[in-house]
Amino acid sequence: MNRFDLIVVGGGPGGIFAAITAAQRGFKVALLEKNKRIGNKILVAGSGKCNLTHIGKPKDFLTKYGTNGKFLKEALNKYSPESLKEFFKESGLPLTLVEESGKYFPETFSSLDVVNLLRGKMLNLKVEIIENLKIEKIEKTLDEFKVNTDLGTYLCKSLVLATGGKSYPGTGTTGDGYVMAKELGHKIIPPKPALTPIYVKDYIFQELSGISFQDVEIIIWKDNKKVIEKRGPVLLTHTNFSGPGILDNSRYVENGSFLEINYIDKDYESLNRELIDETNRDGKKAIKRVLLKYFLPERFVKTVLNRIDIDENLKLAELSKEKRESLAKYLTSNRMEITKVGSFEMAMVTRGGVSLDEVNPKTMESKKVKNLYLVGEILDIDGDTGGYNIQAACSMGVLAGKSMKKEERE
Repeated sequence: MNRFDLIVVGGGPGGIFAAITAAQRGFKVALLEKNKRIGNKILVAGSGKCNLTHIGKPKDFLTKYGTNGKFLKEALNKYSPESLKEFFKESGLPLTLVEESGKYFPETFSSLDVVNLLRGKMLNLKVEIIENLKIEKIEKTLDEFKVNTDLGTYLCKSLVLATGGKSYPGTGTTGDGYVMAKELGHKIIPPKPALTPIYVKDYIFQELSGISFQDVEIIIWKDNKKVIEKRGPVLLTHTNFSGPGILDNSRYVENGSFLEINYIDKDYESLNRELIDETNRDGKKAIKRVLLKYFLPERFVKTVLNRIDIDENLKLAELSKEKRESLAKYLTSNRMEITKVGSFEMAMVTRGGVSLDEVNPKTMESKKVKNLYLVGEILDIDGDTGGYNIQAACSMGVLAGKSMKKEERE
């Protein structure tokens, strides 16, 4: 029978770093992966270029995980972005900063290079990597775990669940870990897609796919209450709003939510007053020409004017008060009913998962089951786009690997 000090279930960043850290401490480690190869989620990160982390200190990172960021304080302080960069540098694959985005990538901009490096690291540490197997059941006896699979039974003193969530199911993250965690006694916060596009009722920008706004105000409303207000890039697509600013805010969307965008970086009163003043100065100017002064894309301006039923060649002096106010409101506080967010197939991460109340943030050990550790996306925590989720998973994995007690070994 296969017996180990630690079995890690899941070959994503959290599981891999837990395995590496424990193996470095001398533990006998096995990593079980249901896919034919480890690292599938890493391979799709950053569109194959592998955005591993982001610029900033741990305290900056804590603001990037919605309301649950404080849970990661210990993990990020013990294994910071600097620590992750140092790991790759020492391993022969330095990370490079893309300054305009604040993102760090491997210098080769290749996810495959990252996966190959991590596999090599584990093999050098004698981690047993077992791929293409199906876990049928995990049982906890008095002092060990029994992992029943289609390839046989494995026993261990400590177990790490690092199975990921439900996003990108094509990579193998189909929610299996939630079943395992629940059977071991954990509460699961219902999983939902996060980091997804947002769909709205009566979307009018179908013909403007590819137009983007680099830094605009985005608000999510529910029951006429402001849920979140953030700034970020917005991308118009054929069917929805996307871009990092939209993706990051998608985690706050519930049934009955509204999306509000300010395209022009001015409040309603300021823009309305400026249009009045411009009319008084030169009422013969065409409204389209005036709006282009605000650095709005011309096709966008035409679409908005058409929506409000304003002729683009209409002179300012001919613009009624009602139309002017409607225009100012649309550009500064366009509030739209959200019909849905993208599916798990589109989502970059999963919102929901194992309740954080049941996991010790100082060790990543379960409060319910001794020697069970949970790391990464299986937990009810999700970060903004830009490397925050991989960094969190790596940090949690390292913390779990460091937290295993030496006396637990055979």
